[in-house]
Amino acid sequence: MATNNTERQYLWTANRIIKMIRRIITLLTLLVVISSCKAQGNNNIKQNKTLERTTEKFDSWTYYTQRQGNEYVFEDYLRGKVRQFGGDNGSDFVEYARKQNELFGTYKEFYNKTKTLKKIGRYYYNKFSIGIWKLYNEDGYLIETMNKDIPYKNYPWEKVERFITEELKLNLFDKDVEVNRYIDEEVNLPIWYITWKSDSTEVFSIKINALTGKVISKEINKVRE
Repeated sequence: MATNNTERQYLWTANRIIKMIRRIITLLTLLVVISSCKAQGNNNIKQNKTLERTTEKFDSWTYYTQRQGNEYVFEDYLRGKVRQFGGDNGSDFVEYARKQNELFGTYKEFYNKTKTLKKIGRYYYNKFSIGIWKLYNEDGYLIETMNKDIPYKNYPWEKVERFITEELKLNLFDKDVEVNRYIDEEVNLPIWYITWKSDSTEVFSIKINALTGKVISKEINKVRE
């Protein structure tokens, strides 16, 4: 009987030890998981801190107190002529700014609720977007970067400008000279489109293949009276 009691005591003690070891292993595993989650969270915080962030906000008070009709237009020493509009019925605020002696201006869009910067980029005479455009969320963090020049990289603006000024002998600041660019969706082809007036009766136009730099078409049309 003494031997049986000893064996039972031994088995009972062994089972207790095994259960304790299992609990310890479970606790250690849980601690490792928690530690890993915290480390991942800290890494995410560090990554967020390295993201580009803007603190620029729209001056809605000045806008609403100074605007005439649906827009506010004013001159700024650094940005030139500034035109602002939007904000009504929950729409975003929009701003165009361009100096008189420059071909390119700056476009900005602001969230209606937070007034923080939503989108920023450069444009040519309200005709087309150019260069790098950035999109921010309402907290000011950069969420997307778009390069508007990629489809036209084979024949970029610099070559178009040289073609217009040196070969066509046109002045880009002339209001009768217009330049635009677009993707011909039917053939998925990037196009530069140039139009100008030689006099009051004729309008000339040229289309350039932006992949090859070759002129696709030339047209002369009469001005409609």
